[in-house]
Amino acid sequence: MQTGHNAAIDWWALGILIYEMRIGVTPFFNKNKNLLLTKIQRANVIFPDKEKYKLEYSDEFVDIVKCLLNKDPAKRLGSGGNDVHEVLQHPWFSSLSIADLEAQKIEPPLKPDVKAG
Repeated sequence: MQTGHNAAIDWWALGILIYEMRIGVTPFFNKNKNLLLTKIQRANVIFPDKEKYKLEYSDEFVDIVKCLLNKDPAKRLGSGGNDVHEVLQHPWFSSLSIADLEAQKIEPPLKPDVKAG
């Protein structure tokens, strides 16, 4: 829209990333650039059918994505005065120990198969 942006764009990017990592495609995908831009500006996020596409995701996942992809930057999760703390208080992060994360005590769920060469 060429109106500039602020830090809320980072929360938007996080919402896109979370969606892509779980679903496997961007939430507003379209091969046509003009339709892609229109979807980004106007369309609601659509979550694919879990059974049809053999996907697993929680209600908390749906909620955090919707909150991070709020079209109004002022209402977007993380855009309030508490910034990252607001995001980390979302129920989607409830099983994550922030202290363990910061202390690098959490093992990644999947480790890449790296061969020493």
